[in-house]
Amino acid sequence: MLTRCPACATSFRVTPEQLKLRAGKVRCGKCQTVFNAIDSLLESPVHGTTAESPSAPARQPAAPAALVDTIDLVPIEDIGAAPARDRTPDTDASNEPISPEAVRDAALTHGLIAARETTEIPGYNKWAEGALSAPVQVSIPVAPPKWPFVLAALLLLATLAGQVAHQFRAELAVAAPALRQLLESSCAFLECDIPLPRHVELVSIEASDLQSDPTSSGALVLAATLKNRAAYAQAWPLLEITLTDVQDNAVLRRVLQPADYLPGKVDPTVFPPNAEIAVKLWLEARDIAAAGYRLYVFYP
Repeated sequence: MLTRCPACATSFRVTPEQLKLRAGKVRCGKCQTVFNAIDSLLESPVHGTTAESPSAPARQPAAPAALVDTIDLVPIEDIGAAPARDRTPDTDASNEPISPEAVRDAALTHGLIAARETTEIPGYNKWAEGALSAPVQVSIPVAPPKWPFVLAALLLLATLAGQVAHQFRAELAVAAPALRQLLESSCAFLECDIPLPRHVELVSIEASDLQSDPTSSGALVLAATLKNRAAYAQAWPLLEITLTDVQDNAVLRRVLQPADYLPGKVDPTVFPPNAEIAVKLWLEARDIAAAGYRLYVFYP
């Protein structure tokens, strides 16, 4: 196997063991140039040439590279006259030239070059050869259906709406009279009722008076007028009457239910909208020195 120095064109005989020892890195024995003998392999033997080519230009010997681990080569004075026992497998018995492919295959067989150097594809790796030939299966995650979440959200919204309607059913019946029948039907199914509104700020005492009953000793007569200023029916309020002395201290307090102060002809369950009702009560106040009174309306 022959190689040639790229600096001085001197040919050398090398063996696969020499090239494998330093990965092909050698030192020219004539000009001391370090080069890769594998890259400078000769395609065919050169007959009748000397160790130093006369046509090669005169070059200054390169400085020895002392730090480079190489193999020193000795020049061949006459490659064509080399003994038969020194011939290497680069030529056959008939001295026919060997093709570059054969030289490359021989170097690959002896482990002188890496497998990736046998292809022209950059970045080729023999371990990855064939890895990209098979189709790659890419699994795309399937998004879960959205309709269960939408259905659950609608059910929760309907439940919340039902709770709000049940809690404020009285206000809804007043604000939307058209919904009253639906609310009553729902309450009949749920065994509940629709209470009347109790807005005490819309109930007022238009007039009141407390006098002694001339026909009964120790009795007092309370006369008052109650008015519902709301545009809708309300529940009847409770009355609280307090008798006070001359120092405005309470000496008697009594709370009256609607059935206690309403006349017998008035419905005790509904206070009609924009309605006025006259109230007249007789109070027993024996041995009570009452000089004044206070009258309030309220809802429990």
